Amino acid sequence: MFHKIVSFFCFIIKSKNEHGVHSPFVFDLITSCFYKKKGKNDLTIFLNYKKQLSKNTSLLEISNFNFMSRLLLSHKRKRSRIFKDSEISNKRARLLIHLIQYLKPKNILEIGTGFGINTVILSSAQRNSKITTLEENEQVVKAIKEIFKKNTVKNVKFLTGNFDITLPRVFNNNTYDFIHFKGSCANKTILKYFESSLLAIDNNSVFLFENIHSNKESEKVWNYIKKHEKVTVTIDTFFWGFVFFRKEQEKEHFIIRI
Repeated sequence: MFHKIVSFFCFIIKSKNEHGVHSPFVFDLITSCFYKKKGKNDLTIFLNYKKQLSKNTSLLEISNFNFMSRLLLSHKRKRSRIFKDSEISNKRARLLIHLIQYLKPKNILEIGTGFGINTVILSSAQRNSKITTLEENEQVVKAIKEIFKKNTVKNVKFLTGNFDITLPRVFNNNTYDFIHFKGSCANKTILKYFESSLLAIDNNSVFLFENIHSNKESEKVWNYIKKHEKVTVTIDTFFWGFVFFRKEQEKEHFIIRI
């Protein structure tokens, strides 16, 4: 926690808004997407899904069988605690919606479905996109699929199994415009997934990483990604990190307040 507080303080000092950005591409992204005004109904599907998710007893039962539950010798936990780790604020949900609407990606890959909250956001933002989401827990995916049917979410394809097996399958002769890496950057496997994903990108592909400042290890991973030879532009918003591969752009890293 102390590291995160210090990192945030440094972020505030170094960060800029659109007035400190000289790249036309990044300036337009910030003004037309990051700072876009709220829409009246842009969070409706997202909020409805969260309500349904909290009422799904089968998913709650599955979620209780994790390490922490066994450690506490109890499978009874408050619903708010169960979904806390996968929670996304309304502000971040709206930003993700605006980003997808701005980029208009045709093929989206989500590495880690979780409870499907981000998946629903991606789906509702761009109904004509094809979304592939990977998850290792088959029971969770089965429960989420039932909720998706009730919400008429049709543009999502689920692949279950170990990521070491499913990732090579999705990268085989496929190109993705947007790849969302779920979980903390502190996870060492993120780098492996990042390297593998470079086989399935083009000039306009965008990567999204979470929790890039959660601890020293996550910042180390983020710095490695920033320096990678194929990466040209990165945007650090503290809680999320965006990566671009536009060859026409000079290599530059931005720290933006949102």
